[in-house]
Amino acid sequence: MEQLSKLIFEYFSIILLVLAIVVALVTYSSGRSTRRITISENLYRWISLLGAGVVGVYVFFIHAFMPSVSAGQIGWQTSPFQHEVAVANLGFGILCILAFSASYGFRLASVIGISIWLWGDAIVHIRQMIIAKNFSPGNAGPWFWSDVLVPLLLIWLIIKLKNQRFKETPSTK
Repeated sequence: MEQLSKLIFEYFSIILLVLAIVVALVTYSSGRSTRRITISENLYRWISLLGAGVVGVYVFFIHAFMPSVSAGQIGWQTSPFQHEVAVANLGFGILCILAFSASYGFRLASVIGISIWLWGDAIVHIRQMIIAKNFSPGNAGPWFWSDVLVPLLLIWLIIKLKNQRFKETPSTK
């Protein structure tokens, strides 16, 4: 059981990213939406909700209430800064959860914020890999890859959503 919980913690961000994609594809193909939405919007919604939002809230809890566990997984010592990291994760997590059904402008702002946050994390992890040779699972493993992939996917999807909105807007000629 301890090994299972360790694996879930280590792969949680990737598990939720994959789950978001699967749920988006299943709900899109089932046609259960109350209004017709594109696959891009459905992917955006679920990746924002699960891959960024729920993960952000989860990371808040881990850093705030289990700082020795989270620091150990990253290969760091515990620090009071973890509480600041926890609150930042909570803020961006809540924004991404709210973006599930928000306006395009709110979604764009949440993508900008979470992208800066997660890519900033990725840069810190890369520095740790290079300078400190820190290849702990929480530094160089699945968490690093989700820090790179989630913003990349959300940026791609928000651009697609903007292009779709532009196509749907009647010409003012």
